[in-house]
Amino acid sequence: MKSAFLTWVFFLFVWTLNVHAVTVSIPEQVGQGEPFWVEISSEQKPLSINVNWMDKVVEYPVDLPGKQRILLGAGLDHKGKYPLNIVFDFPEGVLDKSLHINIEEKNYPVQHLTLPESMVTPPQELIDRIVREREKTLAALNTLSKKRFWSDEFARPVPGEISSPFGVRRFLNQQPRAPHRGVDFRGPEGTPVKSLDAGVVILTGDFYYGGQTVIIDHGLGFQTVYMHLSKIKVNEKEQISKGDLVGLVGMTGRATGPHLHLGVYLLGEAVDPMFLLGGQFNLQ
Repeated sequence: MKSAFLTWVFFLFVWTLNVHAVTVSIPEQVGQGEPFWVEISSEQKPLSINVNWMDKVVEYPVDLPGKQRILLGAGLDHKGKYPLNIVFDFPEGVLDKSLHINIEEKNYPVQHLTLPESMVTPPQELIDRIVREREKTLAALNTLSKKRFWSDEFARPVPGEISSPFGVRRFLNQQPRAPHRGVDFRGPEGTPVKSLDAGVVILTGDFYYGGQTVIIDHGLGFQTVYMHLSKIKVNEKEQISKGDLVGLVGMTGRATGPHLHLGVYLLGEAVDPMFLLGGQFNLQ
């Protein structure tokens, strides 16, 4: 498959402040649910770099002078032109510039599933539980820790094939549902599930929809989610390395068979994990 990264058209911006020059390269456009790089070059080291994207402000560790790249994601629910603001704080002054990136609509496939009605519409007495679990999950997926744990190479969590890709528009018993915000991997129950990269476990639990679930914070607004596990093998606040055992494949929660649901989130936005795992994304 031709790399989607290589098809992007990049805009190059050069800003100057006294003796300092900063060059920033961004894609002209990205598809819904795609990660992308912001590439920065500078011969001087700023005191800080702050990025505002999708109304999230993050101070990134400075890896300059030289070249530095910042990983962001285009929201699956967004399309059109969105602002990207980058602020460089130098001892001589501040460079504060606003750019724009176009998020293009993608035609993700449609999937029709027929399930027992109890799996489509939860009982009324469980609504409060579902709301509480959603709030806890959203809080974890919007974590903005300042330390970066992740590297530029990621471990595949399981060896199985994909049974349901990212972005699929699902209809359950003819009723439209939210797009699939992860990738489902087939696998026999009990198959070991590995962490994509180093990080800290920030949430574990047995949820109505996701079943036995683990969320790992990899730093700088980057989280991974592992759902439908038969067993969880880590604890909250535990620091883990790339490839460490997270849990075992199962079919807990709303699942019709054993599989792993893997989610990847950047600043709270779901992106396609296969851009990181399947060779579609240039991380070198």
